[in-house]
Amino acid sequence: MAALQRQYGLRYFVETGTGRGDSLAVAAALNPGFDALMSCEIEASLVTAAKARFRDDPRVTIHPKASAVFLDRVCRLLPRDQPTLFWLDAHFPGADYGLHGYGDEANDAVRLPLAEELRAITRHRPDGKDVVIVDDLRIYQDGPFQHGNLPPNVRAVCPKARGVTFVKSVMGDTHEMKLLYEHEGYILLTPNEGQQDGR
Repeated sequence: MAALQRQYGLRYFVETGTGRGDSLAVAAALNPGFDALMSCEIEASLVTAAKARFRDDPRVTIHPKASAVFLDRVCRLLPRDQPTLFWLDAHFPGADYGLHGYGDEANDAVRLPLAEELRAITRHRPDGKDVVIVDDLRIYQDGPFQHGNLPPNVRAVCPKARGVTFVKSVMGDTHEMKLLYEHEGYILLTPNEGQQDGR
């Protein structure tokens, strides 16, 4: 994260899916750090705990909203000329923390909101100078992941048609896509050469 921040001059950190706040804590600890860090979480108990964890850092705000709604609002407010790091990790609300089952959320757009999250970013930030990291690539495809492929019970509540072509269709004009297989996998979207040069 620190290397990306330096390379692309990232000034803001925007995260979907706060959870326990571990990714947010890593971002907040960088020195020199981000000017502001914003995160959203749909589960009320996790919001309360995260707000308590970061109460002494005035740069951090936790929003109790669904990720697509949050991004639509935040992307309107961010300065368009200041590159942002988007960390997209909102899926299966509450399931990783034992609050709900992986299939409990019937609304696909809330259970697996990545496509709408990416559309919100490109809709409001078409210049394409931001960096996007998507966590849990293994939701969308199988691969040689450090932590293995999805367990069968989780795979059963994912879309039958899996793959990441939808990511390219939304962001392919402005970003290069790289797939990483550490942990449970990541999609890294970085500005293509033309976007970096301001062309």
